[in-house]
Amino acid sequence: MRHVGIRAALAAIVVGAMALGATGVEAAERLSISTWGSPKHYQVTEFVPRFVDLLEEKSDGEIRTRVFSGGEMVQQQFVASAVPQGTVDISLTTLDNWSGLIADVGILTTPLWDKSMEWTRDNLKQGSPIFQYYDEKLREEGAMLLALFDIGPPVMSVNFALDGPEDLEGKAIRVYSKGSGEVMQALGASPTIMGVGDVYSGLQRGTVDGAMGGLGGAVGLKHYEVTDEMFVPNGVLGTLIHAYVMNLEKFEALAPELQDVVLESAAEARDAMQQAAIDQLDGLLDEVRAAGKEVNVVEPGSEQWNAFQEELAPLAEAARSTYSPQIVELVTGE
Repeated sequence: MRHVGIRAALAAIVVGAMALGATGVEAAERLSISTWGSPKHYQVTEFVPRFVDLLEEKSDGEIRTRVFSGGEMVQQQFVASAVPQGTVDISLTTLDNWSGLIADVGILTTPLWDKSMEWTRDNLKQGSPIFQYYDEKLREEGAMLLALFDIGPPVMSVNFALDGPEDLEGKAIRVYSKGSGEVMQALGASPTIMGVGDVYSGLQRGTVDGAMGGLGGAVGLKHYEVTDEMFVPNGVLGTLIHAYVMNLEKFEALAPELQDVVLESAAEARDAMQQAAIDQLDGLLDEVRAAGKEVNVVEPGSEQWNAFQEELAPLAEAARSTYSPQIVELVTGE
């Protein structure tokens, strides 16, 4: 009798499991999403919740997600290895962090990239020539592009008066990538690559004299609390192209209709976030001013702008021969 009871219980478990499978619970795909930096940055707040909701809505609950923020799962500098390895399924990334694997991403941080955020909004959508170019390169490394966007020209939070290129001579400046380091080096500074989570303490302790990074992150992480001035180069030092990337093997393992859901959801969330980023720029600078800090904005075409452009002209020219002719043509139109 005891064996009969055990067999009956096992049968009930099997039937129950089959029933769960029939309802789709067992079939649900689970995707992990990782971000780093300030959880209040619009590249997180305006993208991730919308992306998650769209995934679940468009898939009728077949795609479920788990979100890790603030570098809890993967820190900024390790995304280029973590995503291809499958440590995380989807992650925010600075595209230039892939320069060790894909040399041509470096062009995005050179003076050759002089595009506005509005241009990026309209021209870096899924399927655009530049998007396709980098997506193909990432796929060779085991990843793929979901969204490509512009968080605006990098700003510099500094503890010294910064008006022209000569003021950077000999200063220790935090940079976020190889490309941004080359820009600072060309201006006479001493670049130091530092993860975003270490910047506040680095500025506070004087490890660096200033830090280069996105406006949203600099304000969200309150770098103005430990610096005297925010320098806003307005694109003359290049800009910041970020992305959300996905493990290629994980994407290809999804059913075709769920692959479409992932791409459509990412595209919708990206477009909304990119517009929000454009809309919030002035408000972020006002927050720095409200804290009593100087905000030095370089106006395009001004004497200040021209001084930086002249100093960076050799770097811009070198970039034309450094990167592949195909990406140079896509970026410059020449």
